[in-house]
Amino acid sequence: MKKIAFIGIAILIYSGGFAQPGKKPQKKDMPPTQKEMQDMMKEMQKELDGMSPEDKKMLDSMGVKLPSMKDIPNVSDKQLADARKDEGRPVPKRDAARIASVPKAVADSKMGAYIIAIQNKLGSALKPAVITAGNEMYEYIRSNSKNNDEAGNMAIGLWLAGQPEVALYVLGKLCATDAANTDNLNNYSAMLSMQGAQHLAIPILNNLNAKYPKNSTLLNNLGQAWFGLGEIGKAEKYLDSAIRIYAYHPQANLTKSFIEESKGNKQGAINAVKRSIVKAYSMEKENRLNKLGYQLTSENVSWDRPMPQDPLGLEKFKWPAYPLSVAESKILEAEWDAFKEKCREEIDVLKTQEASLQTRVEESNSVRTKKLLQAGQKGSIVSPMPSLAYKAIVKLSKLIDDKDGHMAFSYQKKTQSVFDAHAEAEKLEDILDHQLQTVQENYKDKFGEGKSNPFDAACADDTKAKNGFLSSSNTLMRDAFNDYLGFMRRKITNETYYNQYTMWPENFELAKVQAKIAWLSLISGQHPKFKDKSSWCQDHTNAEAKSFKLTNFDDIACQYKSNLDLGCVKMETNCGQTTTTYGCGAISFVERELGQNYIGGTLKLSPKVTAGVSAGPLSAGGYIGANNNIELDENNNVKDWDGKITAGIEGGVGVNTGPVKIGATAGGSLEVELGNTGISDINIVTTGKIGAGIEAPNSDGDQKIDEQINKGIGYVNKGIGKLDTSVEIGVESRTSLISGHGALNGTGKLEGIMITEW
Repeated sequence: MKKIAFIGIAILIYSGGFAQPGKKPQKKDMPPTQKEMQDMMKEMQKELDGMSPEDKKMLDSMGVKLPSMKDIPNVSDKQLADARKDEGRPVPKRDAARIASVPKAVADSKMGAYIIAIQNKLGSALKPAVITAGNEMYEYIRSNSKNNDEAGNMAIGLWLAGQPEVALYVLGKLCATDAANTDNLNNYSAMLSMQGAQHLAIPILNNLNAKYPKNSTLLNNLGQAWFGLGEIGKAEKYLDSAIRIYAYHPQANLTKSFIEESKGNKQGAINAVKRSIVKAYSMEKENRLNKLGYQLTSENVSWDRPMPQDPLGLEKFKWPAYPLSVAESKILEAEWDAFKEKCREEIDVLKTQEASLQTRVEESNSVRTKKLLQAGQKGSIVSPMPSLAYKAIVKLSKLIDDKDGHMAFSYQKKTQSVFDAHAEAEKLEDILDHQLQTVQENYKDKFGEGKSNPFDAACADDTKAKNGFLSSSNTLMRDAFNDYLGFMRRKITNETYYNQYTMWPENFELAKVQAKIAWLSLISGQHPKFKDKSSWCQDHTNAEAKSFKLTNFDDIACQYKSNLDLGCVKMETNCGQTTTTYGCGAISFVERELGQNYIGGTLKLSPKVTAGVSAGPLSAGGYIGANNNIELDENNNVKDWDGKITAGIEGGVGVNTGPVKIGATAGGSLEVELGNTGISDINIVTTGKIGAGIEAPNSDGDQKIDEQINKGIGYVNKGIGKLDTSVEIGVESRTSLISGHGALNGTGKLEGIMITEW
């Protein structure tokens, strides 16, 4: 198995290339030489050749094809040194050739021709299989969508499904037939930029930016495109503008951090990543903070799902009382016996479930390991953990972490209290034995024929001693156990809540069953003391024991759900599980190949304006964030809320009609952070009915348009509702890609495409 582990690492190195970030050189601050690389390859080949037939068969059954180190091309010392140098560079080199090739302004009348020219170039740059699949998918989408908005959403679904080249080609064909669709144009330009054709994306973005100024999505995408070309001054200008509009912009801030690092401003770089990660967490961002010397804390990350107080319903479980007198002892002993028997029966049922789930977990882990190895061999990346796990670990780890030892201290203290209560009860038992011996001595000669036979007095003395013992010992035991069980209940609850976000579904189901077994074992492990009446007591009548019914556990419900429907791709995220359904007819996707072409970004779905407002990317004249608990009355009007509902302006779009009028309805918005392993984070904005008391930020610009924006915001903030047009947010979703920063040493095969005429 050790050799298999080594081979797995070798396969990942082989498939990932030699200039990947994170590969440490063998000498401090020096890249490996060609000879050192060759020696390493020889060692790997030796390990491959030495594998047993059984190990090879096992890997083959997992879909892993063993590579040959002989197939790896030679890499010169200069190439290795250059790769090492690029790896440490925070910003790309300035690409003068591509910057010079950026086409001049593209007018609306020529936009369709410009996109057709790009598409023609793509025909020779992409694989034939991509073009074939793209043409088939285009025809399918055209036939199965009701308009170009929906067709564009379906193309975005292809991107989300790990088919960036097919998505780009399909969306380009859609834009060529309708070059006036702003959402599709923005998304097409974002795809071009993230596929290495930033120089081709810029004219489209410039055209949109002229129509819809101060739009954070367009400004970010322009900044990312110029950053990819190494034109850092222009990039920073656009990124700063996007950040002024949206302070926590996930991509603009991330790229801004690289620019700050290139200036030697380490603290500025850290602050930018911290702003980027607030609303959209990703491992890339956390790793970047670590590299910059900052340790991410839970306060740096938002978590918009409340933790239920008792997700498994542990507090509902009741057990019999501790007897404090002989009169209570017999009936309560019967109830405790029934309670413990019910617990044993339920534990037996859960143990059977546990065994079945153990098998399911092993099978699922095997499948995931297979996919992980196959992905590594193909050069793509599969996350070894659920999509929300990384963020949950940062935000929720304080629930289970014991870095300062306080949990261990509390556990030890409360456990010791139970032991001490037991020990004290044993001492009280010894005292009782002595008392009962005294009572026995006092009455041993008073019973028999012809004697006084004081049954009532003897019974009273015996009962008094036992009552004192039961009251003292069981009070000690009850209080110690209640304190201990309260601690363990919180511990199990916290672990269960944490596990639902950090475990795969099968593992979580197993963890839930194990948590239930643990709780039943704990509560049935209590040891109250019981004492029977003496034989001197003539009245042995007792009330009958009550029948006992064990409480049912609650099934913990996920508090973090989202649904994403893009036509061809439907995605449902439910805590530790993301289910993706591909429903594009009989169309078969080409092999998933992300490689270094896909560089992440943000996908945002917002409600679409349905009445009288020109719509630019991601802007409906205003946006409404309602990350609050909103209470509505019987007429669906806002009755009360925690905090304030904030209305803001994306900028430019809808200014003539004002931002959002009092009484407008806001729908839910979904923001998805995408990385090279798929979804990194999902930020859900809840829905709300806008009423009085909206607080909207003023625009801080100095252009004529800012006066109009601020005037409209003034109306909103006063709650007067004097705006001429009410903007109703509809149910038809709109989708926008917010591009991310590019690779520093080139981003793919499209960077060589130049457009001179169209």
